[in-house]
Amino acid sequence: MVWQNYFIKKNFVPKITQSPSQNLELCVVIPCFNEPQLDLALESLAQCELPGCDVEVIVVVNHPENSEISIIDASLRALNLVERYNKGKGSKRIQYHAIKAFNLPRKHAGVGLARQIGMDEAAYRLLSVSGEGIIACFDADSQCIPNYLVELFRFWQMNPKAHANSIRFEHPLKGNEFPQTIYDGIAIYELHLRYYNQALRFINFPFAYHTVGSSMACSASAYVRFGGMNRHQAGEDFYFLQKIIPHGHFGEVNSTCVFPSPRPSNRVPFGTGRAMSKLVNQHEPITTYHLDSFLSLRPFFDRVDSLFNFTRSQTAEFLKSLPLPLSEFLVKTDATEALENVRRNSASVHTFRKRFFLWFDAFMMLKYMNYSAENYYGRVTVIPASIALLHLMGKIPYSDISVIELLSVSREIEKAEWVSKL
Repeated sequence: MVWQNYFIKKNFVPKITQSPSQNLELCVVIPCFNEPQLDLALESLAQCELPGCDVEVIVVVNHPENSEISIIDASLRALNLVERYNKGKGSKRIQYHAIKAFNLPRKHAGVGLARQIGMDEAAYRLLSVSGEGIIACFDADSQCIPNYLVELFRFWQMNPKAHANSIRFEHPLKGNEFPQTIYDGIAIYELHLRYYNQALRFINFPFAYHTVGSSMACSASAYVRFGGMNRHQAGEDFYFLQKIIPHGHFGEVNSTCVFPSPRPSNRVPFGTGRAMSKLVNQHEPITTYHLDSFLSLRPFFDRVDSLFNFTRSQTAEFLKSLPLPLSEFLVKTDATEALENVRRNSASVHTFRKRFFLWFDAFMMLKYMNYSAENYYGRVTVIPASIALLHLMGKIPYSDISVIELLSVSREIEKAEWVSKL
């Protein structure tokens, strides 16, 4: 079978010795490195209603080589916890497995490699019994609502050709676990995530989706088809989904919800944990990109179909006419030649548009956003930027509004918009 080639090339050896159920169609993969609250994540999944298939929860207990004794002890406790959960709450319908991934090469050790180990295992088990199935990514400090498993299974029943999806997420905004400064900070950080996503949708960028590691899922066949998870120590979720999203068959599940932790962390160079750590420890404010950076792209994207009929010189003149800093960025990236290549390999406007956005993809978007920030606008505070965007979208009056109210509006916008685009 084609899927077997993926595992042959990787010299894959299964880590779980117990044979999978013949009715297994859903695996939840959890990377676990020095996680003191793994029990809350496991309990959250244990409280879920079971779907019309069997489920496995695969916890990849990992740490790098030469770890401190305290880290090794935490890994051993996690292994024991998963074993106890399987004995106490496992059944024929749901099983809890721990993969022992100790002493990983420090050069590669991290969340990307841990997810890869677990997702490879899940894909192998699913494909070996049914030829398909669902791999859901979760985190050891996340929780979910009780319909999580059911809604994931239902999504693929309704969309059997789906490659992957993002799942609605909401960070907790109050509680007793953290100081209020953490909850205040995560509200701003989540608002930044939604501002970025909604600004991309406003300018008609086709790949505007959240890529949050604790709230995404893919089919087992798509997982191997697109080369599996990477070993990035940060941003692994973004890199993974951006291999899939441009090829279509990507959807969104908003009928359930994952609650990622707002905790500060220095494990990775960027992302939620690092942003919260900088806020708390260095008093560094959470910032975002200037709205004008997004708006300058709209006349470019609005003329994509016209570009198909442009000559090379017309394309060059058009690119120069675009607003700064976009025109300057496109000249520096030799966009005229890139668009000529796109045109030469496109037999129709439809094909040209598809190839255009394979060139100006989510990675190119980030390059442009960083270029505009570094050379023109700087980074701006999130709340005024979000107010400006939501006002432009006609969602709020231009007046004083709290960050919680802004976030509530943004959440509701996406909840209403999150429909399958398969």
